[in-house]
Amino acid sequence: MTKNMKISAAIFGVVVILYFISQSGQKKHHTQSNNVFSIVMEEVYRFDVQKDSLYIALQRKDTTWQITGNDSLLIQANRINDVENKILTIKRESVVSKNSSKWKSFNVDDSLGTKITFYGFNDEVLGEAIFGRSKSDWQRSYVRLIGENNVYMTNENVINRLQTRLTFWGKKPPPPPQELAEESEQKDSSPEVENNAGLNGEDAKPE
Repeated sequence: MTKNMKISAAIFGVVVILYFISQSGQKKHHTQSNNVFSIVMEEVYRFDVQKDSLYIALQRKDTTWQITGNDSLLIQANRINDVENKILTIKRESVVSKNSSKWKSFNVDDSLGTKITFYGFNDEVLGEAIFGRSKSDWQRSYVRLIGENNVYMTNENVINRLQTRLTFWGKKPPPPPQELAEESEQKDSSPEVENNAGLNGEDAKPE
């Protein structure tokens, strides 16, 4: 191989490498631009869900989560999994409106929409958006990013995963083992009481 051929091959190799780097960067940028949120669950310390005047907040507690202001309910793990795997990964698709006067029509204004806000460990806002229910396509929903006028169609419907009810996110803890044992003893002793009552009652023969 001559010197010129080696130089040409080297230049060609550099061009190919730069092309793939460029394509990879464009693909990554395109994917990120379609995401409603550009954060991961490990960055989130707390999040709020609000619909009109109804509101609920959840925050980390050690290795688990709890409802702010309520320590009597246990967080349902599947709800947190939905936030991580469904809410944070949802994508925006086509723009359906660029006019703020149309927000109400798409259920993404402050009164009709469901707003979720994510906060970091320094209480900084990581991301927030308002979701609205679609009247024509129940498999998808609308979304508006806070600070923007555009309303987008999402790739799936997440409205039902964003509720403000305490019992949606939490459940009552099971009774402690001692109470379970006492209930079991009461059930076991009940038939004996009834039998003794029968023997000493009307059916018992007088001495």
